[in-house]
Amino acid sequence: MTPIQRVEHEEKRASQFGFCWQTVDQLIAQIKSECAEIKEAHDNNDRTHLQEEVGDLLHAAIGLAIFCDLDPTETLQKSTDKFKKRMDVIVELVAKDGKKDLQNQPFELLMHYWDEAKRILK
Repeated sequence: MTPIQRVEHEEKRASQFGFCWQTVDQLIAQIKSECAEIKEAHDNNDRTHLQEEVGDLLHAAIGLAIFCDLDPTETLQKSTDKFKKRMDVIVELVAKDGKKDLQNQPFELLMHYWDEAKRILK
């Protein structure tokens, strides 16, 4: 069983028991809470806690897909496909600008290329 399938199984089991989310807002609040816990663990350089909290965030995101009646595996695959397309455009844009890559470039430049790729692919 893949990790995504395990989450699906445990979420279904919890739901059948009556322990389930009632609104999308509850899930979004949980995701925000997990992000805050990730930041805290990262700031404290607590790798064990960080891994646990990132795992909780991934579980919550999969739970959100399930709650929205989306197949989590398909949803993740579509997101990965979209990311790949954007990165392909970014690589082309960077090459057109005479650069080999974006190593050691300011974050603002990375976001400039990201936003440009999004615009081109719309």
